[in-house]
Amino acid sequence: MENNPKGRKVLVFITGIQKYDDHDNSIEVVSPGKYYIKDNKQYITYKERNEGSSQDILTTIKIDDNKISVMRFGGINTNMTFELNKKHTTFYDTEQGALTVSITAKKINLTLDEAEGEIEVNYELEIDHILMGTNLLHIKVYPTDKVYPADRSYILDSGEDNISLQDINQDETFLNF
Repeated sequence: MENNPKGRKVLVFITGIQKYDDHDNSIEVVSPGKYYIKDNKQYITYKERNEGSSQDILTTIKIDDNKISVMRFGGINTNMTFELNKKHTTFYDTEQGALTVSITAKKINLTLDEAEGEIEVNYELEIDHILMGTNLLHIKVYPTDKVYPADRSYILDSGEDNISLQDINQDETFLNF
């Protein structure tokens, strides 16, 4: 992998599914971002709106071989590390207070190359040393300078067979971080 600190504009689709007891809760986020390579590590950076707060959250995903780190700063501050069958403990700081969070990745699938691909992590989540359940983090990354078939789960009622992401690439304010 060659360093590419300038990076490439991407569109990031994030799905998080929390499974606990008999309940499933899912969260979906779609955000413009940036993909780059530095020191043989892959990075994805994007902003997301923090509901109930005036602060956006800047998220950086770092991929170092088979270890994935998710660093979030803003209304939520944390540095979560996913490494197969290894328990990592961190703090999850919110405006309401901090929690001790432990994560044990049970499965990691990584198919990310040249700013395009997917990351999927199945992991157990403990909060304050209590097992909360099993979670799934699924991230899809697409360069904005390509045309893709519309994904109806994210592009609702588009009425189009294809979606062009080139408009995002043209808009300089879209990725101003």
